Amino acid sequence: MTPTHNYMSLIPFERDDIELVKMFLSQFKDDEGNSYTLKARPDVVERKEKAIEAIAVAENGRSLAIEHTFIQPFEGQMADNVPFLTVFEQFRSDSSLRTPNRFIDVLVPALVIPKGLDWKDVTKKVREWFIKEKDSFPADGEKEYAIPDVGFELKVTVQTFDLPETDGVLVTGRILPSDSPFDGVLRKALHQKVPKLVATSADKHVLLLEDGGTAIGFAKIGKGLDEKVGSLPELKKVDAVWTVHTMEWKSHGDALFFRVWPGWTGQRFWIKDERFAKPKSEQKA
Repeated sequence: MTPTHNYMSLIPFERDDIELVKMFLSQFKDDEGNSYTLKARPDVVERKEKAIEAIAVAENGRSLAIEHTFIQPFEGQMADNVPFLTVFEQFRSDSSLRTPNRFIDVLVPALVIPKGLDWKDVTKKVREWFIKEKDSFPADGEKEYAIPDVGFELKVTVQTFDLPETDGVLVTGRILPSDSPFDGVLRKALHQKVPKLVATSADKHVLLLEDGGTAIGFAKIGKGLDEKVGSLPELKKVDAVWTVHTMEWKSHGDALFFRVWPGWTGQRFWIKDERFAKPKSEQKA
């Protein structure tokens, strides 16, 4: 899977949501193989009304309605940022840890790293564990690991799949706390976004869920959507739900789009946004 390079490098940057929609449209094809071009921005024209982000049109005249929503972070994220980033930022910033042609996502329970520890020592031990174990990571799927000797119980879930023709992508994120279950996060997002999406006149409707680092996991999102169909009948009118992983977007220019519903199709594409991509000379060796 070759990324799209030099993406819109000469075009002024708009809001994050519409930029992600533009990036999505640059690679998306529907089940019939149609590509779409951005045609209208209802949310700009109808400022006083609830309106979706975009209407796109294919060459055959078929229309596509797209609504974006951000999966909200958990309560306490700001306090958790310092220990989490101290320990796990190395996975995103150190290119030597990446595996060519592989996407690796290390999912860490939120709020798990306690105060009162030497976080730099934890960082060192986590790195040693990763280097030792990465060859055991699943070829395509996920597996839980316990990282030893860090001074507290640290279990992480590693999710991987092929990402051909790339230098590899290694990201980290946090799994929501048990008292902030994903069920509630997803329910809120769907009830806010799905009704206005399917009420928009179009031939097809796509919901784009942005995961900026809460690390829900693609499979869990798909399963959660299956469970919500009964309580939200409008969801049946949505043709597809995609996620976009943006943890690496503004730090390295990487945005990964993945179709998660209906069914587990495995459709995905990766875009290298050169507006945020760092030259190799600025990356850690």
